[in-house]
Amino acid sequence: MRLTPVVVTVLLTVSFAYYVYIPLPDGIQEPWKLMMLDAAFRTAMHMAHFIDWLGFKHYIRSIRQSTEGFEGMVKVMDSSQSDGEVVPGVKVSDITFAGIPVRVYEPPAGGEGHLRRGLMYYHGGGWALGSGKKGTYDMINRRVSDELNAVVVSVEYRLYPEVLFPVPYLDCLAAAKHFLSKEVLSRYAIDPDRVAVAGDSAGGNLAAAVSQEIAMDDSQSVKFSVQALIYPVLQALDFNTPSYLQNEYIPILYRSVMVRFWLQYLGADLSLQQQFMANNHSSLQHSNITPELRARVDWTVLLDPKHKKDYKPVVVEKGSPGSVKEVPGLLDVRSSPLLAGPEVLAKCPRTYVLTCEYDVLRDDGLMYARRLRDAGVTITSHHYEDGFHGCFSFLEWPFDFDVGKRAVKVYIDWLKDNL
Repeated sequence: MRLTPVVVTVLLTVSFAYYVYIPLPDGIQEPWKLMMLDAAFRTAMHMAHFIDWLGFKHYIRSIRQSTEGFEGMVKVMDSSQSDGEVVPGVKVSDITFAGIPVRVYEPPAGGEGHLRRGLMYYHGGGWALGSGKKGTYDMINRRVSDELNAVVVSVEYRLYPEVLFPVPYLDCLAAAKHFLSKEVLSRYAIDPDRVAVAGDSAGGNLAAAVSQEIAMDDSQSVKFSVQALIYPVLQALDFNTPSYLQNEYIPILYRSVMVRFWLQYLGADLSLQQQFMANNHSSLQHSNITPELRARVDWTVLLDPKHKKDYKPVVVEKGSPGSVKEVPGLLDVRSSPLLAGPEVLAKCPRTYVLTCEYDVLRDDGLMYARRLRDAGVTITSHHYEDGFHGCFSFLEWPFDFDVGKRAVKVYIDWLKDNL
């Protein structure tokens, strides 16, 4: 049977629609736009894994190349958002802090004697992808610099597969200590009482961990006055929290992908993915995971009923033996800030936490906000009922989401009022 052009067109259209369509909750306001975005990411992932399978290039490096090409295409399609036109007057410099590459954003010069705010930002990307110099990160940091009269420092910490934990954390900590030094604050005319640290996703993890370390370091004369955490990833003991289960297949961060990011970051065998997803790695037989540690990630206590819903905790009696010893970073507060003790949390600065309903990391952020509040820290918690993971980073056509624009505005407004 000979296929006519019309039949071929219909078949291709149906096949494309089948590939793109995924069921999404009614609460997501722009579902088809999110489906198209997810299809683009899935395609890049599939191609990257295929190239890796052929032995040509590590799949992470292929994804980086694909996303860079995608960002370039978007910039061409929307020429009105070129770098030089986003926020005129903000000076941008690519330098190093303590040997770590950073991009510094300086607002237009103000009057003599006026000190400025300071902000250090860590980008997201699963400790493997992303750059603060590109796309929305660059745009937002320019806006913050201009609107808050702030010196913003975006840190280009090293990524997987080139490095593993704790290198990204150590890069961020070194850059932070350099930034907080009296010499650097004086050079940029920054008020030492008005310096913030912020980050999204894996960058939120790094911001929380660095903030804890700075807060506990008695040798550090200048400390962060506030921290802003955008849907942070904060623990790797329980991958069966209500948000992990509810949003297992919600773009753009699937549950399996987040578990893989953790395994990569901690240098664990990727074959352990199913064990981790079943919580076998945190079974009761692991004596190193004390009842006190478990209580710090106990969502049955730390979450409100509306987020617990009807989910039941997944507690395994006997799981994979030796996983804690095989993955020592699993219980390290530098990788999992939610595991920090109350005496550490009590010293943390005033905190902003953004969470999204349709995000596997929702409960990490909500539990951290609850534990910080219980420790006496002043908390502002913004929860977006129509939000999804990554929405903060999608502001440019064709993947500009209204919830992302609202989230960025509220983040900047909070910094204006609290920094």
